[in-house]
Amino acid sequence: MKFADNPKQAAEFLRQAIPLMVKHCIPPNPLNYSLWYAYVSQALPALNEQMNKALEIYGTCPNIISEQLFRDFLITDEVNNAEDIQNALLSVMGDLESQASTTAQDTEVYNEVLQDSLAALRDSSDDQSLEMIIQKLAVNTETISESARLFQNKIDEAQAEIKSLKQELEQSRQDATIDPLTGLYNRRVFDLELGQIANQTPPKVALVMVDIDFFKKFNDTYGHLMGDKVLQYVGKLVKDQCVEPLMPVRFGGEEFAVLLPGKTIAEAVKLAEAIRQKIMAIRIKQKKSGTVISSVTASFGVAVMNADEAIESFIGRADAALYQAKEAGRNNVQTAA
Repeated sequence: MKFADNPKQAAEFLRQAIPLMVKHCIPPNPLNYSLWYAYVSQALPALNEQMNKALEIYGTCPNIISEQLFRDFLITDEVNNAEDIQNALLSVMGDLESQASTTAQDTEVYNEVLQDSLAALRDSSDDQSLEMIIQKLAVNTETISESARLFQNKIDEAQAEIKSLKQELEQSRQDATIDPLTGLYNRRVFDLELGQIANQTPPKVALVMVDIDFFKKFNDTYGHLMGDKVLQYVGKLVKDQCVEPLMPVRFGGEEFAVLLPGKTIAEAVKLAEAIRQKIMAIRIKQKKSGTVISSVTASFGVAVMNADEAIESFIGRADAALYQAKEAGRNNVQTAA
């Protein structure tokens, strides 16, 4: 998006944007400056609608949402400057430029032939001359037609290549935030989002920690491929239970976590209990032996962030509750003190 505000208007938008960013605990980086500048300018109603929705749900605009809004509304037509993507695009454009130049030259030649032929027709007085003019036009028409066809092929190839590059770019963005095995957000996203939510006064967020019981023993008994299958099943179950604004993540290894912005301890316990029962109902059939595995369970620790509490303490309390669940016989939910 291109902004064309005069200096006075731009300064006024910035003056409005900064207090809003402070109020909503928005990190002061260039991406967010641009986003909130656009927000106060009201130049993009759809952007404001999405931002207001995020503020209503989270009390802030989480980093992952800000990045998506920035891509969707402010740099929709821009391309990432990654060297490999840039070089690939330059190659595509170079091919198009070369073919376009050839087509232009052929078109110019054809135009000259056409002008000469029209002049010759006006001066022609016999059938032989007329036949020669027609033959010349036919040859050059074939040439320009072939040139146009080749140019269209180049355009089609370029469109396919650009589509592929867009997919590659989107995949690289996804790789930075998504755990490839489970499809859940990764620990990096968890840390970023919790860090932003924790800056609210007071913070309003609950946390559910999930750990698959006896997972090492399961791996040793059935193998790592089956272990990965269990992680995928559990990840899917956790994701299916988490509607927006809940954020499910793979915390690491066999441990998962769910951030619950704006939720109470009771709501977090209810979610944990629902996930626990879903996991307990997992049935996995081994292809070779036909044996049905039904011994998958998980333990849960739940906490709500206190005012002025450090993030490490918050996670530590939820983790301590998780270990209480383990000590209490596993396959149960415990809340933090």
